[in-house]
Amino acid sequence: MYGWRARLGVLVPSANMATEPETNLLTPRGVSVHYHRTEFRGGGLKELEKAETGMLDAIEPLMHVQPSAIAISGTALSFVGGPESDKKLIKEIQKKYGDIPATTTSTAVIEALNRFDAKKVVIATPYMEEVARAAAKFVEGNGIEVLGFNWRNKKTSLEISDISLAELPEMVEEVEVPESDVILISCTGLHTIEAIESLEKKFQKPVVTSNQATMWHLLRLTKVSDKIEGYGQLFKQS
Repeated sequence: MYGWRARLGVLVPSANMATEPETNLLTPRGVSVHYHRTEFRGGGLKELEKAETGMLDAIEPLMHVQPSAIAISGTALSFVGGPESDKKLIKEIQKKYGDIPATTTSTAVIEALNRFDAKKVVIATPYMEEVARAAAKFVEGNGIEVLGFNWRNKKTSLEISDISLAELPEMVEEVEVPESDVILISCTGLHTIEAIESLEKKFQKPVVTSNQATMWHLLRLTKVSDKIEGYGQLFKQS
C-alpha cells in the first residue's frame, strides 16, 4: 500500500508552484505525501499575517488521511510572527488535532542549520525587503548570526517562481562570505532543489533550502532517515 512507512501531510500556500514537485523528488520508497492548499498568493508582512489566521482550519482535510506527521510549508508563513512564532504554531496544531508530530518550514530550517552546528549564515531570498528583514530577525532570534542577506522584491509567488535555477549562483554570491558556516536560500516558492549540489561545490559549504529542509525534517519526525543522493549534504545527515 502507499505510505506503508509514513504518510506525510503538507499544507501549501495556494499560489506556490515549487513545493509539490520538489518534495516529490525527495520522497523515499514507502512514503506518501498528501497536500492541501491554504489561501496565500504572496505579498508583504500584512498579507502574511492575514494568511496565518486561516492555516489551522486549512489543515483539517489533511487529517482525513491520518498522516504520520504534518508540515506547514511556507517559510515566511511561519516566521512572520518573529522568533518562537513557529513553535507557537506547532503547539496550536497539536492542541487542535492531537499530539501529532508537526513542523513548519521555519522550524525545519533552524533544525537543519543546527544539524550543521551553524553559528554564522548568509541568507539569499526572493522576498520583498521587509520580509527578508523578518527572515534575518527570525534566524538571529534562534541564536544564529546572519552575516548578510538580500532580497529581490518579488511580491507574488508566481513572480518568485519565474526565478530560474541559473540565477541562484548570483543570488548567493551577493551575500556569501568565507566566514559563513552554511548558505540558506529561503522561500518554498523558489525552485532550488536541483541546484543545491552545484552550489555546494561552487561555494564549498552546505546549502540549506526551504523545501529541502521541510522534507528532511518531516521524514526525521517519522523516523525515516534515508540518505538521498543528489540534493545536498543535508540529506546525507541522519
